[in-house]
Amino acid sequence: MKLLKSVIFALFFILSTNVSAQENKTYKSIEEALKTPDQVFNLKLSGQEITNISGSIKKLKNLKYLYIENTKITNLPKEIGELQNLSNIEFRMNQFTNLPKSMGKLKNLKHINITNSKITEFPKSIGELTNLESISVTISDLSSLPESIGKLKKLKSINISSSKLTSIPESIGNLTNLTELMLGGNKLTVLPESVGNLTNLKTLFLIDNQITKIPKSVGNLSNLTKLSFGSNQLTNLPESLNKLTNLKWFDISGNKLNSLPEFITSLTELNELNLSANQLKTLPESFGNLNNLYTLNIYGNQLELLPDSFGNLSNLQELYLMSNKLKKLPESIGNLTNLSMLYAENNQLSGLPESIGKLNNYLRLLKLNNNQLVNLPDSIGNLTNLSSLYLNNNQLVNLPDSIWNLTNLGELYLESNQLSSLPKSISKLTNLYNISLSDNKLNKLEIKNILELLPNCQLYE
Repeated sequence: MKLLKSVIFALFFILSTNVSAQENKTYKSIEEALKTPDQVFNLKLSGQEITNISGSIKKLKNLKYLYIENTKITNLPKEIGELQNLSNIEFRMNQFTNLPKSMGKLKNLKHINITNSKITEFPKSIGELTNLESISVTISDLSSLPESIGKLKKLKSINISSSKLTSIPESIGNLTNLTELMLGGNKLTVLPESVGNLTNLKTLFLIDNQITKIPKSVGNLSNLTKLSFGSNQLTNLPESLNKLTNLKWFDISGNKLNSLPEFITSLTELNELNLSANQLKTLPESFGNLNNLYTLNIYGNQLELLPDSFGNLSNLQELYLMSNKLKKLPESIGNLTNLSMLYAENNQLSGLPESIGKLNNYLRLLKLNNNQLVNLPDSIGNLTNLSSLYLNNNQLVNLPDSIWNLTNLGELYLESNQLSSLPKSISKLTNLYNISLSDNKLNKLEIKNILELLPNCQLYE
C-alpha cells in the first residue's frame, strides 16, 4: 500500500512539473505552437516578417499570455475572441489601427498593455471584459474611450499616456475600484465631474494636457496621495482641494497661476510640492505650515520675497528657487537645517543672510550663480559639508577668508566676477578638483600661482 502511494505521488509530481514547465515556455511562432496547441500558454510574435495572424490561433485554447511586437500586422483575426483563457495581452510597435469586436468575449482577460501603437479607438465590446484589472496604452493614436468602459467595475489602473484623447466619458465615474488614473500627454481640456466618484483613487496624473479648470469634485478624492496637473492651462485652483488631506505629492507646475490660495497650506501631509513655471508673485504667509515638505520646487516664477514662515519648513531637503526675482533670502532660511541642496541661481540676490551658515548639517550643493552678489557673509565658512559651490556671474570683488574652511569642496565656480586675487589659504581646499576663474581681474601669473597651490585641481574654463 505504501509503495502504491509512493508511485502515485511520484507520478503526480512528474505530471505537475511537466505542466509547470509548459506554462513557463514561450512559443515564438504560430506554426510551432500549433504542433502542440493544448500545451501552449505563452505566445510571443515578434519581427517585421510577420504580416498576419491566421485564424487558426483559436486552437490555442489554453493560451494565457499573448505578446505581439514590432510586426507588420494590420488586422487582428476575430478568432482571438475564442481564446477564453487569455489573461494578458501586450502589443508593442505594430501597424493595426483597431482591435476586433470579438475581444469582448475574453472574459478572463485581466491586463491590456499597448505601446507605440496606431490604434485610434477601443471597440464598445471592451465593456464586456468584466474581469479586466488594468489598461495601459502609451504612445498611441487613441483619441477616445467608449462609454462602455464604465462597466469595468474591477479595473484598478488606467494609464493612457502620450496619446490623443480629447475627452473622457462620464461613465468613468462608475469605476469605483480604480486606484490609478494616469492620462498625461493627451489633448484633454476638461474632466467630467463624475471623476469625483473615484473615491479609492490614490494616483491622478493629468500632466501635459490643455485643462483650464479642475472639477470641484476632485476634492472628494480623499484617498489621493499623488496628484499632477502640471503643464496645463490652469489660472486658479478650486477650494475643494483643501479636503485632500492625505496628499503627499502635488504637481501644478507649468500653468498660469499668479497666486497661490491660502488653503494649499492646509495640506500638511505634503512631502513634495512643485509650483514651478507659473506666474506666482507671492506665497501665503502661512506657507510654513507645510512642515512635512522635503522637496519644494518653485523655480521660474516672479517671486521677489519669501515669507518669514519659510523657516518652519524644517524637514526640507531640496529647495529649487532659481529663475525668480528674489532680492534677498529671509533670515529664517537658517532654520532649514536638513537642507542638502539649495538652488537659488538666476535671481537678483545682492547678499545672503548671516544665518545661511546654520545649514551646515547636510548642505552639499549651493548654487548662487547669475545673481548680483557683491560679498558673502563670513558664516559661509561654516558650510563644511559643501561639495559644490556656484558663485559665477556675480559681482564679487573678494571672498571671505572663512571660505577656505570648506575643505570638502570639490567644485568651485567663480568665473565672471570682479576678483583680482585669491589668498594663499586656498591651498586648504585639498579636495578641490574643479575651479573656474575666467572673466575676472586675475592675471595669468596669479592664475598660475593658484594652480600651483592646488596641484590636484583642474582649471575649468
